[in-house]
Amino acid sequence: MKSRIRIVATCLTLSSCLVTLAPFTPSIAQGLNSGSAEDASPAGPVAADNRNRPLAAYTIISRDIVVKSGDTIGSIAARELGRTGFAPQLAEFNGLLANATLIPGNIFRLPIHAPTRGEFATVVFAKGHVTATRVDDPAPAATVAAVSVSALATEPAYTIIELKRNSEILYGDTITTGSDGYLSIEFSSGAVINLQPDTEATLSRLNCLPVDDSCVIEIKTHKGKVSSDVEVRDNQPVDFRINTPYASAAVRGTVFDVDAANDLRVGVTEGIVDLSAQGQNVGINSGFGSVVEPGQPPSEPIELLPHPVFKRIPARVAPGDAVTWWPFSSAAAYGALLSNDESGIESLASYEIDANEIGFTEVAPGDYFLLLRAIDENGLQGFISNTRITIAEIDSAVAPVNTSVARQGGDFLVTVLDPPANAAGFEIQIADSESFEDPLSVDVNTTGSAVFRLDTDRVFTRARVLLDLYTVSAYGRVASSDD
Repeated sequence: MKSRIRIVATCLTLSSCLVTLAPFTPSIAQGLNSGSAEDASPAGPVAADNRNRPLAAYTIISRDIVVKSGDTIGSIAARELGRTGFAPQLAEFNGLLANATLIPGNIFRLPIHAPTRGEFATVVFAKGHVTATRVDDPAPAATVAAVSVSALATEPAYTIIELKRNSEILYGDTITTGSDGYLSIEFSSGAVINLQPDTEATLSRLNCLPVDDSCVIEIKTHKGKVSSDVEVRDNQPVDFRINTPYASAAVRGTVFDVDAANDLRVGVTEGIVDLSAQGQNVGINSGFGSVVEPGQPPSEPIELLPHPVFKRIPARVAPGDAVTWWPFSSAAAYGALLSNDESGIESLASYEIDANEIGFTEVAPGDYFLLLRAIDENGLQGFISNTRITIAEIDSAVAPVNTSVARQGGDFLVTVLDPPANAAGFEIQIADSESFEDPLSVDVNTTGSAVFRLDTDRVFTRARVLLDLYTVSAYGRVASSDD
């Protein structure tokens, strides 16, 4: 049984360096047995800035953490790497005995031995231009007993991989989506990460095998938008972290949105997110969000806008038709996502619009899901409403049809005039205004007639030919009950 929670989040760039393979040096991290801060620096030169460099499959990432009160090497191994069994390697890597006492405030260095674990994530959906940048391994894989920190002599060679369904995403891969790119990747735990267009993110940590004490996944987002739906294995806690240039977020739940633009925006729809920036932490509960400006701490929690309520969803949306919803006075805009699935994993197009309606002119005919959210003045996205829609195309070669309307007591009989023989049916609309802002619509068979009962003195009608589920004619002229 898998438990699911839903969240929306965002997120301090990891302090990291590349570590090349070299003979073991017994004191890689100093100062862990003393309280001297000056002894806490690593015992070798570190590359000046590797934050945005792809990570080599044959290298080990070293990351510094500050020892907390009560920490042991075993507890750090469990918390940071997912298994207490990594404690002996951590002790050796830091030049310590396995039972060494750690002093709060000192620096402890974490290597990540992902290459020996064979872990990867799998692409479950890809659309448009999406790639992974991967550093090449110049030598055959080998068992590494020990490593030491040294400066990189040259830039590593790398390969750019075009991603498609079932491609593997490895630890250290930097994923890039183009202006038309959408990508969803799934981890072994069932967690799914969705990247929208113009996004760049690195899989910076991955310790999530079923045998691990916990599932640790960390994504470093350089720019763009990332969302996730994380499934949690029974009896295996999930430590999901998002890092951006402005802040970091520890997600205590499973669904989050990251928008790393000129600032950082986090909105939580279920669960809790702990947002950290400039040494300050803010806990964000469900229904609230926060904004982090560069160099500033997180804002106090801001209430999110509620689910939009759809006003009209046409039976089919052809060019000229629109899906509408009731507007929010506090909404600065609305965000819409067109997807093959209800959860938005197989996203096809995204829109940001100012009005309370949306139409589609360049989408292939078919059945889709529309996911809609209101966006407030802070740029925070609210709760999601979704609906199934059918998108149709207009066949300009098919002549439009006209209608007549006649009152019969309290009813109105609407009839299609001269119905063509090749029609599969007709869509008839009736409204109390000529603008057809909020019409009643019904599909009828080839007889081309329908009876409506409306509490009004005057009605307007129109119709179009249905050729198949996704092809229609244009509407004919508008008829009135006064004609």
